[in-house]
Amino acid sequence: MSTPTDPQLLHDGDLGEAEVLPPLPVDLTVLSVTWERVFVTLHLQASPGPGSLLPADLSFSFVDGRREFEVPATRRSDGGFDIRVNITTFEDRRGIPNGTWRVRARSGEQLSAPAEFDGERLGDLDDASRVFLYDSNRQVLTVSFGIAENVDDLDRLDFLMRTYQLAREKPAPKRRKLRFRPIKRLRKALFSDTRKQAYAGIIYQLVNRWVGVKPGRILFASDQRLKLDGNLLRVHERLLERGYGDRLEMKFSFRLPRTGGWRTTIRIIYLLATSEVVLLDDYFGILKSVKMDPRTKVIQLWHAGSGFKSVGYSRFGNPGSPKLWHPHRQYTYAITGSEHLRHVYAEAFGIEESAVIPTGLPRVDWFLDEKRTAEFTARFYAEHPELAGKRIILFAPTFRGRSIYTAFYDYDQIDFARLYEACGEDTVVLFRMHHFVHTPIDIPEQYRDRFFDFTTFADGLNLLHVTDVLITDYSSIIYEFSLLDRPMLFFAPDRVNYAATRGFHRDYDETAPGRVATTFDEVIDAITTGEFEQEKVARFRAENFDRIDTGAADRVIDWLILATPAEDSGRRVAAEAHGEVRDEAEDSAEAEISEEEIA
Repeated sequence: MSTPTDPQLLHDGDLGEAEVLPPLPVDLTVLSVTWERVFVTLHLQASPGPGSLLPADLSFSFVDGRREFEVPATRRSDGGFDIRVNITTFEDRRGIPNGTWRVRARSGEQLSAPAEFDGERLGDLDDASRVFLYDSNRQVLTVSFGIAENVDDLDRLDFLMRTYQLAREKPAPKRRKLRFRPIKRLRKALFSDTRKQAYAGIIYQLVNRWVGVKPGRILFASDQRLKLDGNLLRVHERLLERGYGDRLEMKFSFRLPRTGGWRTTIRIIYLLATSEVVLLDDYFGILKSVKMDPRTKVIQLWHAGSGFKSVGYSRFGNPGSPKLWHPHRQYTYAITGSEHLRHVYAEAFGIEESAVIPTGLPRVDWFLDEKRTAEFTARFYAEHPELAGKRIILFAPTFRGRSIYTAFYDYDQIDFARLYEACGEDTVVLFRMHHFVHTPIDIPEQYRDRFFDFTTFADGLNLLHVTDVLITDYSSIIYEFSLLDRPMLFFAPDRVNYAATRGFHRDYDETAPGRVATTFDEVIDAITTGEFEQEKVARFRAENFDRIDTGAADRVIDWLILATPAEDSGRRVAAEAHGEVRDEAEDSAEAEISEEEIA
């Protein structure tokens, strides 16, 4: 989309002595409006005037007075057009602006009359209107549709799309008799969440101005883990293997939400302000408080290769929704495993598809390293000889709950007795619960010769290599496991509720690369019959991997860290968007972790 500067809507008003052009002879009609998450699609019919054809350079715009935004459109097989826009990432990483928009066609300097709508179908427009609540229901984006009389032809009804961002203040606390506590009041005034975020922004600006970005400094950072791991570890390892240890200055910052203090926060701010490259692997809340220097590349190496859950802006307006400004907007680049998933990540992060680069996930380099795999397998069976020669089932579900602090898993869903009987003497089950889940699984004593708790096993990724059958639910662990072409079973008894509260980006049953079981009876049946619908794995693998090799870390290094991709629009727009930071608290859309505190 592009925004003309001072667009020449010559037929909308008097522009002095400028020549008034006749309207473009194209009749537009809006047939219907449909939604897909944050995407709204207007289905149009465009008819040329008598004795004319549709112009070859025909385009479409949203117009409100003298404001005009060109919007993307595709031609349908029946000759009509579909305008599809993302209301959260409408233009330059910003949400759709406030306005009452009419749809017009453009060819050169000419604009058509506004698109019309059938007045007998006004109820359809009410059904298509949407309200997106966020920020604990304190802010809302409304998208409503209606009609208005056409000023030039009273027999026509103009189609209108009204978009407004509204907010209300937090309710005032109940009045009560206040005790005289000046120090407490002063502390609250000086160190409120808003003030702390403002201080963080000021510190960043001062350091960035007086110290500046240091060429060759790379920051590896996470607010979701305590050590270098996953994609970050693989990129760091590969940089050292290629001899960059002495040529680049590598810094590190790892902590969990709300575990740091001002000392660690100031250190992180200093490193953000002075690093040429910042590598992240998850939500990084402190970005909500700083205005990143466009000279710094912020690269998101998100750990989830391909999951089912809607995250980020894909769940806008739902519980855990991000605000219209969010740390995701500051990513210069994000990576993905395939071209097929670029639009998924762009939607989730609120960035352009050109800023999502299909390098593959660096941690897959390890997974496909045959020597490394052989060494792990030999070491694993040497340490666990009781598992040798057994069929190994790995039970590895994700967590339930709203955050790292409330995460749990309902162990009552597991019928240990029936599972034990179904396994027989040749099968063992390794339980690996999500690291957010605080309550460990309690395996009854009588079943511990076949059931083992592997939650704290250090190398979860390589554990897949000794796994014969994977039982999971909504976890991204399926990404690497699909490379082994082994059966998967998806135990999702709460699928309906999970979809309603968390949301799925794609249809769960169609996307899952294996059999979906909604009852434990179906789990037992799959284990005993061997019916896992394994034929689904090949399709999933084809959709999620452009390349199956050990070069992902090199591509991240060569394409993003040391160079800039050929498609540079993402870099440019990211730099522009860095100027739009607002000093307000945000929520983590991935783990729904409240990040109201920066220290």
